Parts: sequence; C-alpha cells; structure tokens
Amino acid sequence: MTYVLFDVGANWGNDSLNKTKDDPNIKTFAFEPTPELITHLQESSKDFSDRYTIIPFAVSDFNGGAKFNIADNPGCDWGCSSLNTFNDNLQETWPGRTDFQVNRVVDVRVTRLDTWFQENNIVLDKIDFFHCDTQGSDLKVLQGMGDYVHLIKEGVVECATGERGKLYKENHTEQEMRAFLESKGFRIHRTQMNDPYGNEINLFFEKV
Repeated sequence: MTYVLFDVGANWGNDSLNKTKDDPNIKTFAFEPTPELITHLQESSKDFSDRYTIIPFAVSDFNGGAKFNIADNPGCDWGCSSLNTFNDNLQETWPGRTDFQVNRVVDVRVTRLDTWFQENNIVLDKIDFFHCDTQGSDLKVLQGMGDYVHLIKEGVVECATGERGKLYKENHTEQEMRAFLESKGFRIHRTQMNDPYGNEINLFFEKV
C-alpha cells in the first residue's frame, strides 16, 4: 500500500528525500518556492521522480502571486525564507541570530492546497504524514486545505510559543494552532522545542 507524504516547505528535502528514495512504497508531494532549492530537489530526486513530485509554489490560505523574502545568509540555509516579514524585536528575542535578514525578494506563485487538489485532479484517500514548515504560515496552510485537512492521519507543524517571541510579524501562536487542530479532530501527542530561546515549538498531531 502506498504511503503518502506531504512535505510543505520542503527546503533541502531533509525530511522527505531519503525516506522516499529508500522506500519504494512512499509517494511524496514536496512544495517549495525557493528557486535554488527547487533545482536541488529536482536533481536529488531524479532517480525516483515518479514517486517524488515537486510543486514549485508557496502554500498559504490564498491563491495568486506574492513577494517571497529570501534569507540565504551564512547559517540560515534558506530555511528562514518566508512569505512573512521578520519581526522588529529579534535582537532582543533571538539574540545573536544575525542571519535573520532578507537579502533578496522574488515573485512566487501561491496556492491554497484545496485549490491545488482540485486544479490537478488529485485524488487521495489519505495523507499518511503531513510535514509542514513554512516559516510562519503553517496555520494558514492548514486553513487553506478546506475539507482536505481531514485526509491527514498524522503530521507535524511549527509555531511560535507566544506573541513576544514571534520570528515573523504574521506568525501564529501555539495556542491558535492547538485550537485549530482540536477543532478538526486532531490531538497533540508530542511536542518539541525548536530553538534554545523557547520561541518556537513543533507540534506532532494525529487524527483522533
């Protein structure tokens, strides 16, 4: 039986490339808007491209175009790039992180996932694992799934622990994410702090 993996904000593909390569039963949909990382994912998955589909879009709760803020400074590996804007208090809340700076902006296509399903005639009876790390937009990604969110069996999302430590001005909080997941019939079964300052947390969730 095919195991379906979504990697939204795939970045370098660290969470999906090796899994898909090593297991012929895995089918991955990887969403990534950063041009250099799209090329990396294409080159790295060419031997199993029939099971590793790359969608070169940003994902959110709207359809259209947007400015994508790229931070490819040393130590950031494009992992801080985002549709969102860095907060103004980072010297105070993220001391020593000089890599949190936008050094170029590119135009990207943005899609809601429910629109992507419909436009591409994607028919799935489940999403076995939903990995989402979109730098401040994870809640919007889930909201943009519409009823397709109920396909998810389990997954992980990233969020700010509170208002003060938000990395991005538009970031959602743990409280907001928990409320949404619970309203959709999921439970949080594990948490993992994501930085030494206690500003971000990963929430692992599963369908009840």
